[in-house]
Amino acid sequence: MSSSEASLLSAGSTALPLVFDSPSHTVQFYQNDGFLIDELTRLVGTALISGDAAIIIATEAHRHALAQNLAARGLNVTRATVEGRFVSLDAEETLTHLMLDQMPDPQRFGTFVGEAIAKAKAAAKIDNPCTVIFGEMVALLWAAGKYDAAVRLEELWNGLANSHSFTLRCAYPMNGFQNDANSELFTKICAAHTSVLPTAQRGNLFNDDDRLRTIAALQQKLEVLEHAKALSASEQRFQLLVEAAQDYAIFMLDPGGRITSWNVGGERIKGYKASEIIGKHISCFYPEEEARAAKPQRLLELARREGRSEDEGWRVRKDGTKFWANVVITALRDKNGQVIGFSKVTRDFTERMQTQRALQDSKRSLQDSEKSLRELSLSLLRTQDEERRRIGRDLHDCLGQYLAALKMKLDAGQSVAARGQAIDKDVFAQCSQLTEESIKELRTICYLLYPPMLEELGLKSAISWYLEGFTKRSGIQTTFEVLPDFERLAQDVELALFRVLQESLTNVHRHSGSPTAAVRLLLNDETVVLEISDQGKGTQITSFEKDGRDWISSVGVGLRGMNERVSQLGGKLELSSSHEGTIVSASVPVPKNHAAPSTA
Repeated sequence: MSSSEASLLSAGSTALPLVFDSPSHTVQFYQNDGFLIDELTRLVGTALISGDAAIIIATEAHRHALAQNLAARGLNVTRATVEGRFVSLDAEETLTHLMLDQMPDPQRFGTFVGEAIAKAKAAAKIDNPCTVIFGEMVALLWAAGKYDAAVRLEELWNGLANSHSFTLRCAYPMNGFQNDANSELFTKICAAHTSVLPTAQRGNLFNDDDRLRTIAALQQKLEVLEHAKALSASEQRFQLLVEAAQDYAIFMLDPGGRITSWNVGGERIKGYKASEIIGKHISCFYPEEEARAAKPQRLLELARREGRSEDEGWRVRKDGTKFWANVVITALRDKNGQVIGFSKVTRDFTERMQTQRALQDSKRSLQDSEKSLRELSLSLLRTQDEERRRIGRDLHDCLGQYLAALKMKLDAGQSVAARGQAIDKDVFAQCSQLTEESIKELRTICYLLYPPMLEELGLKSAISWYLEGFTKRSGIQTTFEVLPDFERLAQDVELALFRVLQESLTNVHRHSGSPTAAVRLLLNDETVVLEISDQGKGTQITSFEKDGRDWISSVGVGLRGMNERVSQLGGKLELSSSHEGTIVSASVPVPKNHAAPSTA
């Protein structure tokens, strides 16, 4: 052995041991190229000095640096190359011969690499040589993100060892394993090798105490890394949860209130994409008047002071529309208690708010309806009393007077007969006249309460009869417009419309001062319409169609009762008034078989 060769071996005496007496597959991790070239120089130099063969499949830069290192140590690489014991191949070019469909092909690999090993082994100067191989093809695949291809290539090297005897060392730079996602693949790579050489600096360990201290330090670092990995995994799961939440806008703010993160829920609720909103102040979500009043800043200050703040109110989307939001802002602090930002959770409560308001409106409407019903019931009782007083007055003033006069005549006649005198024929004539007037008055009262003609002949005839009597009693001239072939309607429909006519004409007589009244009865689109109009002074109300409760409360109890009766039949009662007069219109749907021409 020459002095330069001895120097080469002694230069590597502090490095990791080299064993060539049995085949092995070792993986070397490194942090810098200098350490890798020194290890590679010792590995290849030792093999060549021992008379063995060496195959280098590396990058151009590493092959050139290795050749310079070997030459500087006095090793004649050229002679070994000529002899065939030293083979230097470019890793990228070699991969082009081995790959098929982005994966190393077993047949191509076995043929190409197997032939190279056989030739180098045949050129070795010792018996039973074990060729030394250094390969960087797996590192190139890993750097390109082809992790499965790298693991597959390691497996092919192990398979080739069954038919060829060699010692293989692969090398990976440690910066390729800084991503936690590669942890499982890193474990697979280590499992594919017979031994693993961790990265080290040039100052290698000299004694057992240093080794033990280093192992303890590595264990401590491993604990820290495992904890950081678990924490990172937890943070990633939480981030996935936040990003996947669609019913909540969940995002982070810096201490000044500017948005630093965004999720899918924020985009769905507020309409902004992350690229559009990150960096903007949260005041852009508030109505202009609230933003000017510094409401967002007050909520942030409250969260800074008390830890959190909650608010509900209108917020503005990207398109300018508003929604009712529930917002919770929470202050985030570091270990020293300093606020480093805020979390903000927003939920769209528009539907809930509208439901609550509708419920409140319904409650108010129900209370108003109950009040109106109580008023209506009280008014009905009063009307009933008034109707009874009117009937009593009519019976007393008219029928009662007729009957009293008739009794007086009959008593006088009885007195004359008791004295045996002849009764004057005029007395009988007067009694007959008083009896006829009583019957007529009684019939009129009965008709007003419930006209038999309505049930016997129908609404058209009953209206004609009623208008005739109304004109005689009030002196108000009336007209009636109806088709000659107007058909009978259902009994409850006819009665409801007749009551509307009675009440309307009563109001005309009592309040309007109109000399005339016009009545129209017609059918339009399977709807019967009764209309009563006058030319009186009108009322203070101009239209009652919008809010039935308002107009019903503004008129007499009679029409209020009629409105209820018509509503029960699916119809509606409308009242409009002006300085030209008042029109009352009642419309009720009727079955198709009652349809008649709709024009008079």
